[in-house]
Amino acid sequence: MNIINHSKTTKKIFVPLLIAALLSTLLIGYAGSARAEEAPVLPTFDIPALSAEHKASALPNVIVVATGGTLAGQVRDKDPANFQNYAAGTYKIANMVAELPKHKTADVSTFQFGNKGSGGYTMKELYDLSLAVDAALEIYDSAVVTTGTDTMEEIAYFLDLTVQSEKPVVVTGAMRPWDAIGTDGPANLYQAIKVAGSNKTKWYGTVVMLNDVIHAAREVTKSNAHRMDTFETPMFGALGYVDDPAVRIYRMNARALKAGEADWKSPFNLKTISKDSLPKVEIVYSYQEAGGGAIRALVEEGAKGIVTAGTGAAGISSKMSTARAAAIKDHGVTFVSTTRTGSGTITGGSNGIIAGDNLNPQHARIMLMLSLAFSNDFKTVKGWFETVGTQDITVDVAATPTTPEENNGGSGAVSNSGEVTIGAGSSGTLGLDDSVTVTIPAGATKEQMKLSITKLAGTGGIVDSTSQLLSPLFEIMKSIPDNFIIPATLTFKFDKTLIKEGKKASVFYYDETKKQWIEMGGTVSGNIITVKTDHFTKFAVFAVDEIGASFTDVSGHWAEAAIQKAVAAGIVKGYVDGTFKPNNTVTRAEFSVMLMGALKAEGVGETLAFADQASIAAWAKDAVAQAVKAGIISGYPDDTFRPSANILRMEMVSMIAKGSKLTLDPDAITGFADNKEIPAWAMSAVKAVSDKGIIQGRTGNVFAPKATASRADAITVIMNMLESQ
Repeated sequence: MNIINHSKTTKKIFVPLLIAALLSTLLIGYAGSARAEEAPVLPTFDIPALSAEHKASALPNVIVVATGGTLAGQVRDKDPANFQNYAAGTYKIANMVAELPKHKTADVSTFQFGNKGSGGYTMKELYDLSLAVDAALEIYDSAVVTTGTDTMEEIAYFLDLTVQSEKPVVVTGAMRPWDAIGTDGPANLYQAIKVAGSNKTKWYGTVVMLNDVIHAAREVTKSNAHRMDTFETPMFGALGYVDDPAVRIYRMNARALKAGEADWKSPFNLKTISKDSLPKVEIVYSYQEAGGGAIRALVEEGAKGIVTAGTGAAGISSKMSTARAAAIKDHGVTFVSTTRTGSGTITGGSNGIIAGDNLNPQHARIMLMLSLAFSNDFKTVKGWFETVGTQDITVDVAATPTTPEENNGGSGAVSNSGEVTIGAGSSGTLGLDDSVTVTIPAGATKEQMKLSITKLAGTGGIVDSTSQLLSPLFEIMKSIPDNFIIPATLTFKFDKTLIKEGKKASVFYYDETKKQWIEMGGTVSGNIITVKTDHFTKFAVFAVDEIGASFTDVSGHWAEAAIQKAVAAGIVKGYVDGTFKPNNTVTRAEFSVMLMGALKAEGVGETLAFADQASIAAWAKDAVAQAVKAGIISGYPDDTFRPSANILRMEMVSMIAKGSKLTLDPDAITGFADNKEIPAWAMSAVKAVSDKGIIQGRTGNVFAPKATASRADAITVIMNMLESQ
């Protein structure tokens, strides 16, 4: 049996996707490539230093970063009864904090970032605000950010997605101006400082606190134009409350559950891009017989992304749909579907259209804007929406088989026979004897399909005598041609008594074109093995050699075989908790270690002279030094290496080309549709590496030079490099 240790999905979808995502991820993250683009000019901020008194104090140090808003508003005509007639952003934060009672739980400092209404801030100014907060958190234990409430949820979510520090960030404001009777401003400011100083929201990302209620920035929304209890969290509810004398947190969000893990941070590190990279992203609203003119006009004005606020479950009018299709086809605009109802989860999506999960339109716009600023690859952006944007909580549990007799009701269909019909978008399960079960999740298809399973008699001449079968061969078919939107789950029973020492069970599918069995891997529980797939063909369980480490999170992953090969070769290692974290992004330092390990670099490297060499971890220094000596990497124009930045696809390819000693044509021009976006210094490397088949373009024949990659992507490209030599 010919065994290729990449699944068909890897070959047909993930090779271009991985390589594209890899290149993009690597390009964004790794500064270790041979040459880097000019570093963005970052703003600087006069963040106050800790006073001697605060340094000597045992209380936590909280800084209030002020932007103005109603909180800092002054009533018109000096009339304290002017609740809605006032000048926002009038009072200075230092004076406002000085008017509060001396805080019992924190030492407080202030920084006046700006002083105007929240709606008056541009996205470029929010870019600066995020960097200012991170700069402040290098000195202080936590931060309070004051803003106006009109667009508070958008500002808070922007900070949630971009602030790199895990320290508490608490956004607050007021519904009544500072000097109105019955104002909520002083209490909100005081309580926000209490929340920040408590450290209870560390790792939660940015939170919003008004009216003594604590909300997650991703989920909160303003629900009333005037009431002081305007902020709510539909569907999920508040994180906690501020009561005397304590700050009480009653639930964790998905970010908090990732505390301390490498993938806690979002991929949107603003220090790696210029503020000019933030694209134009707009929102259009659907209603009865809505026209398509708004979409066409926004595209004409240069919109790169558009969020649709649809009726019900994200529906839009036929005219809007026609305009959307044209914008995708003719201009490459990316759309995100959301609902105007105020709550509800949106699923599905298709080419050029991403489901917004339960993000409201204004949150989805922030997410789309940042995604497009860091990648122009649709699948990468879609992947970020499904992970960073969705923030779903997952628990890895070994799957157990579903017997054909089980039926949990609902829209699913279960049958003992070899065939069943499943409605469009419905879930369904089909079992054959107790040997195999196919589970189709809701939303996997957009049309009705007929699903069938056939147990093949014998091997049909497609299994050679050296292979050890652990199960019968099954042919699983569906009546529709397209791959599943959401992968199906296959569960097989196998004979574990046939597994010899040093062997393990693994699911394979048969590639009818190449006439080869392709390994998928799988999660084993007793004599049951489970995998996920987006397509159907012939399947079987074989005994294969144990390779490398047994990680808890790679079984059934599309890159499992490549990961195991790389681990066995000593190119990469897992984490001390027994995981590999295949979907984590790769930093410049990490990719340098992977690549130099694959090249089996030996000897002492170059003495490092980067301005930020102190930030290069000990585990990466030797590899970085070897790469510098070999001429594989160099720093940025500002003499930094940026080891923690995500590597970009163009940087990764440059490193691969130099490491492989490929001959480079200085006059090279690629055939990629986005050739003009590939910098001159990377052009010859992109041409050479892609011609060698080490990396491929993405959907639409784009290279996406500034996209990022996952650990699985990086390993796949490196293994392709080795196989090409």
